[in-house]
Amino acid sequence: MEKTTDNHLLKFCVEVILQVLKLTDNKIKQLREIGDLSGAEILEKDVIEKYEKLYGGLTGEGIKEFKEEELKGIREHIENIMIKNNLSKEYIESQVALREKLKGDSGAEVIKRFFQYEKKELEKTKYDLLEKVSKVLDEEERVSMLMKNAIQEEEQIEYIYQLQPIREKYRELESKIFKVQDKLDLLKKKLDSEWYYEIYGTVSKDEMLKTYNEVMKKD
Repeated sequence: MEKTTDNHLLKFCVEVILQVLKLTDNKIKQLREIGDLSGAEILEKDVIEKYEKLYGGLTGEGIKEFKEEELKGIREHIENIMIKNNLSKEYIESQVALREKLKGDSGAEVIKRFFQYEKKELEKTKYDLLEKVSKVLDEEERVSMLMKNAIQEEEQIEYIYQLQPIREKYRELESKIFKVQDKLDLLKKKLDSEWYYEIYGTVSKDEMLKTYNEVMKKD
């Protein structure tokens, strides 16, 4: 029996996983707000990673290999997940319908575009920092060459003093680049994983923008 990727059973299973990921993501944010970083890390490792793999398995290319009867077997596992997370069948069905209704005009599109914009801005920041690093390295090479060609010891010492702030500047820029790269890696993961923005697929675009603007005003 052939399987189609738009059948209702598959959408139901995916919705359950997205709801669990959304609930867990909100819990992680709450834990971080109160400073419980270890609790947040435990949830990320024990829950997020597990359900992220499940989501990938239900939405990736491999799903094309599933037959309808195999999906029914997965459904049993999904039902256990629903019980564990207090998610009713009626609620999931309502969210599946809402996601279909808002498709192309939901909060998922807002968050995805935000991630893409932030990624673009960080890439620009990284490029600017690398340009500065290049200039610092050129200056270091210039002073190092002068020091190498200096005859008097006093001259060599003077160039050594000149090199210190140059190398400090390099370390400062290097640290900034590492931080920017970490943020870029996280954004790439969020965009590639998809669920980070798809969890908002049951929220309207207008509602998502309103919430975002309210948060920005508080900041």
